[in-house]
Amino acid sequence: MNHPQLADTIGDSINPDDLYTVKDLADQYRGKITTATIRWQLRTRLDTGLASACVWLNKRRLLISKSRYERWLATQIEAGR
Repeated sequence: MNHPQLADTIGDSINPDDLYTVKDLADQYRGKITTATIRWQLRTRLDTGLASACVWLNKRRLLISKSRYERWLATQIEAGR
């Protein structure tokens, strides 16, 4: 599917094919990262920088960029968090 890029608040673009719901993102990791873990991480997204991986649709549905989530996760691992 060919989608236009979505611009986010930091001026970067996100491919819509890279966006997942919390459940779908957890399914991508097949039991390594659970839905509960992602929801817990999202509670502090504004403080930890995870907000840059998030896109709100209609102020009701949160989608997460898998590539940005993985970058964020790598920084958390490097920082020992």
